[in-house]
Amino acid sequence: MNIPEEFRVILKYFPFTGTFFSNPKTENYETNLFDKATKLIVEIIFILYAIYIIYSSIYLGPYASKTLRVTSVIINIILLLLRLSVVSNKSRILKTLSKMRAFETMNFGRQIRSSLWKYAVFACGLCFFFPMSVAASSTALILNNIDKYDFVMVSHNSTTASFILFTIILTGHQVMYMINFYVFPGLVMTLICFVYVSYVSTFQKHLDAMRIGLLKRFSGGEMSRALAVFTQARKVHQDIEKSVSFVTFLAYVIIFGNTLHLVCASVSNYLSQEGSMRDAYSITIFSWTALWLIVLTMCGSRVTGTEVFIKNMSQEISSVKPEGPQRLMCLNFFNSCSGFNMRFSGWKMFNVDKKLILTISGVLVTYGVLLASELRKT
Repeated sequence: MNIPEEFRVILKYFPFTGTFFSNPKTENYETNLFDKATKLIVEIIFILYAIYIIYSSIYLGPYASKTLRVTSVIINIILLLLRLSVVSNKSRILKTLSKMRAFETMNFGRQIRSSLWKYAVFACGLCFFFPMSVAASSTALILNNIDKYDFVMVSHNSTTASFILFTIILTGHQVMYMINFYVFPGLVMTLICFVYVSYVSTFQKHLDAMRIGLLKRFSGGEMSRALAVFTQARKVHQDIEKSVSFVTFLAYVIIFGNTLHLVCASVSNYLSQEGSMRDAYSITIFSWTALWLIVLTMCGSRVTGTEVFIKNMSQEISSVKPEGPQRLMCLNFFNSCSGFNMRFSGWKMFNVDKKLILTISGVLVTYGVLLASELRKT
């Protein structure tokens, strides 16, 4: 499958999180059977680890209140659903990206090229650098103050070998947790953002070429090419909604749940003996959550500008170029082409636009204050 370059970059980072996007047309069944089995085992391991995190959040963990434990369990369940949703829809996502590539290379006046791959490299690098720096810092803090923690494997009489083994296990657990909690959701949101941006950018370039062509020569050939662009844009939009709409919904639920979890952690005495670690924990999650709320919403809301552009273009062309019956034909053409809903949604439950930031912020403030006041009473 031929997909845009920016998505090739993003999909190359997913194997580090235990998810493999494979192109069935380029794989040989006989020669790659071992690779397929290995990839399947790795994906199962990451899924089992996500299940273990749910189990540990239910029965283990230094939670100071039941509410804090419940929010932690809910977040981990949603993270598992997010991973299962992406794994089960890999083929559909690849097909959608392939159709986006076909839409990008449609012969409408000029060849369209994208430089989004540079931003994709930066975004994926940030998804790994930030969580791994947090994991390294927390691991170093625990190892430097290991006497303060009650670990079974490490005591004053422990040997060097047991300490090294404990360090490896602790580091591995920290890395796996950061991948499950930060990196994988971050890459998924990066993928969604670039799907939105790539679609809007490609459609806008087609619209620019369409506007120039219709202004120069309003003919049946130009209208046929314009109709082909609108038809393809509608099909690609529907494929995007089918492949990533539910994933977008889960992403916003994770953002909402992380914020409420932070409220519970700040009100309760979570890690009361480790003030610096608790503050770093809160600042890290809040910054990461707020960043993705803003980025994901702003990328999804860019389609609003395309809707305005189509309306302005139809008025400009109908008022400047056509005369008599052609004017009515032009208006009918643009009304029929721009009739479909271009907004991206989260599982058809809400539209991804700028108003969503205010809505989520208002709901979080309301429920956060109520939750904090109830926790203080108990």
